[in-house]
Amino acid sequence: MKNYSNYTRRNFLGNIAAGTAVGLSMITNPIEAKINDTFGVNTNNSYGDLDAGLKKLGKKKHPVALDISQPNWWGFIWSNVYYMTNEETGTPNPELGVLNVLRHHGIIFSFKDEIIEKYKLGERFGYNDPTTGKPAIKNPYVKPQEGAFPLPGLAGIDGLQEKGAMFCVCNMAYKVYSGIISKDMGMTQEEVYNDFKNGKLPDIHIAPSGVWVLGRLPENNIAYIDSSVG
Repeated sequence: MKNYSNYTRRNFLGNIAAGTAVGLSMITNPIEAKINDTFGVNTNNSYGDLDAGLKKLGKKKHPVALDISQPNWWGFIWSNVYYMTNEETGTPNPELGVLNVLRHHGIIFSFKDEIIEKYKLGERFGYNDPTTGKPAIKNPYVKPQEGAFPLPGLAGIDGLQEKGAMFCVCNMAYKVYSGIISKDMGMTQEEVYNDFKNGKLPDIHIAPSGVWVLGRLPENNIAYIDSSVG
């Protein structure tokens, strides 16, 4: 099995630029049109809810976006810290604007357990579940168990959403990795992409790309935080 943990931004962008069959054939051939027809992606009205969500979030107090491009716990830790410290200084959770952008290898956290296990995403992305020390076969940050974080009492995805946090995931990464994985597993790209879309956690918006969202932060008065590192 191929490990994609060293599949860098340069590799990712190289595939986009080349329009190669390794992951991005759907950008330059009829598969794109077929997937667009099936899922309504890349149409003028597909991302209206996301755009409206960004505008609404930008009107909250101290709005920030946490860029989660790597499979680690830091984005969720910093989201918790942001809520904690703002509450301490007088801003209640519902009034605070927090967005988590799952992109590149960070898309692993957008999936339900069955997708991570079926496609062995922990092994492919070089991500070990902190509760087992082995390649992840589930999403440890939906409802974190003991050991998921280095500190107790931190909220996972469900808990952060309950506080008011917004989540979105990169559709370009879904396209890239559905293409790569389909070739590894002898499946069609549509099958894997369909699984990705249907196996996404609820209430996570699909964005055209992670950088599409990041590029709209300034116009919505949302600050940027690189949260893939400690």
